[in-house]
Amino acid sequence: MRWLFLLVAFAGMGLSVPSVTFAETINTVKIESITHAVGSEGQETVAFKLSGPAVPRIFSIKGDNPRVVIDFPGSKYLGKNGIPLTDGKLATAIRIGLHQTPEQKTRIVIDLAKDPVVRYTHDYSEADNTFTVELTSEAGEPQKKTDPAGRPQSPKDLPTPETSAAGPLDGKPVPPVLPKRETKQEQPVQETGNGAVSPQLLEISFDDSSNKGEMVLFHLNDFHPPAVSAVEKENPRVLCDFMEMELGTGVQENILANGKYIHRIHTTKHTNPDKVQVVLELSPDRDYDLQQVFFKNDNLFVLIVNELPPGNADQ
Repeated sequence: MRWLFLLVAFAGMGLSVPSVTFAETINTVKIESITHAVGSEGQETVAFKLSGPAVPRIFSIKGDNPRVVIDFPGSKYLGKNGIPLTDGKLATAIRIGLHQTPEQKTRIVIDLAKDPVVRYTHDYSEADNTFTVELTSEAGEPQKKTDPAGRPQSPKDLPTPETSAAGPLDGKPVPPVLPKRETKQEQPVQETGNGAVSPQLLEISFDDSSNKGEMVLFHLNDFHPPAVSAVEKENPRVLCDFMEMELGTGVQENILANGKYIHRIHTTKHTNPDKVQVVLELSPDRDYDLQQVFFKNDNLFVLIVNELPPGNADQ
């Protein structure tokens, strides 16, 4: 099972899409160094020093060989294609490959330990063009980010995934044509203890009418993109984790899609950790292209699932 992930985020544009593709807006960037470090609390970091600004795509793959995959479009790396991590307990090795088709990119694969389960976060520093991936054990407590005064930041204060968004290299996505809906009673607004509106998933729908692929549409009450990962094995799945999210009354827990690629969509509310997880059950024995698009003004997150053409699959 192979996957290709693309992430696109549009802010302040409604459903309009810019006509210039990402491939036209970047210059070739050199990955000058790749370093791995183990922190005092057991966390591990992998840092990529770049010669200039770059916006990578990053996703994780679970299963028998868990790994984090990072794509640097329009980049090059002249170092070794393999880095063993003898001191790593969460990361075991780093593999590097240069791809020329369908576009030039450097793909970095961080091989992860199977036990314990590893989580990752990432950050990009514009000051020195350094992209950092931090790994933590799921059994441990991830470090909390603080503001300059040392106070913990709330999720709304932290940088949104929009800062790591990359446009598709083979053309712009087509906004989904939403069916006309009957007027519904407005969803009740849930507030937190401090009066702020809680993140809420209002509705999930499936659309297989587009020639761009099968779409799953997530209607939210604000800009709250999920963490997206993939599970291989005999029953491939895509997992969308909406952290600290409430479920609206209009969300169907089970949607029998019966699509060519998406068979079923299952939604579950978890308490530890606090999240809503949406699982897309996919047809086996295919190589998938998974595109993520967020239309910020409409609070609409869209997953577009398609099959990779032969020869374009991930190695």
